[in-house]
Amino acid sequence: PGQGAQYATMGRDLYDKEPVFRQHVDRCAKRLKPLLGVDLRDLLFPGADAVEGANNQLKQTAYTQPALFAIQYATAQQWMHWGIEPTAMIGHSIGEYAAACLAGVMSLDDAFRLVTERGRLMQAMEPGPMLSVGASEEAVEPYLDGPVTVSVINAPTMCVVGGPDDAVQALQERLEADDIPCRPLRTSHAFHSEMMEPALALFQEAVESVRLYPPEVPFVSNMSGTWITDAEATDPAYWAQHIRRAVRFSDGIATLLGETDTALLEV
Repeated sequence: PGQGAQYATMGRDLYDKEPVFRQHVDRCAKRLKPLLGVDLRDLLFPGADAVEGANNQLKQTAYTQPALFAIQYATAQQWMHWGIEPTAMIGHSIGEYAAACLAGVMSLDDAFRLVTERGRLMQAMEPGPMLSVGASEEAVEPYLDGPVTVSVINAPTMCVVGGPDDAVQALQERLEADDIPCRPLRTSHAFHSEMMEPALALFQEAVESVRLYPPEVPFVSNMSGTWITDAEATDPAYWAQHIRRAVRFSDGIATLLGETDTALLEV
C-alpha cells in the first residue's frame, strides 16, 4: 500500500504473536532510528493513551514512509516464512520500494536510507492538496490547466489530482458544477505532482550513492503500469521521477490480472 494506509497499532497482533514478524520489525526500527531520530516502535505500537499522538506523527511524511516500508517488509518476510513465496509484486508509490527491496534491487540498509530521504524531501516541499475524482483519467484531463495534474489512477473510473491550493479548489468547484463526484484527501502535500519537482535532483543524488541490481522477482512499475525493466530498476533517474510521475496503479493491476492463476495478497 501507499501513503494514507498507515495507522498506529498496524501489525500489533502480528508483532505480539509472531516471532519472525517481530524480529524483522525490530531490525527495521533499530536500523532506522539513527536516520529518523525516533524508534518506529513507539509510533507503531503506542500505549492506549498515546495512540492519538502516534497517529498524528504517522501523518508526517518523514515518518509515514519508513513506517509503511517496515510493516510491509516484515509482513512479506512472515509470509515467506510460512512458505508463501511471491511470483510477482506491485506497490503503490512508497510500496514499490518494499517490492524493489524484496526483489533484490536494493539492499535493506540502502532501502532504509532511500525511504527515509524520500520522506524527508517530500515533506520539505511546499504543501498542496489532493482531490479524489470519481471519473476516468480521460474524463478529467479536459478540466486540467495550469499546475494541476493527474497524480494517481487507482481504477478505471477513479483518479486523484494534485497541485496548488487555489488551483485545486477552483477545479473542485468546476467538477461539482458538472456533477462529477470529488472529495479532498487528507494529505499534507500534492504527491506525484509538479509540486514535487524541487525534490527530484536531490533525491536522484541519493539514489546514485547506492548500488542497484536487476530484480530477481518481477514487479510492476507505477510509472508504466507494466513490468519494470532491468534498465529502469537500476536507473537512479527512474526512482527520482517516481516521486513526480503519476501512479498508474489501475494499469498495474490489469497487468497482474492478465497473468493466469493469480492470487493477490495485500499487505
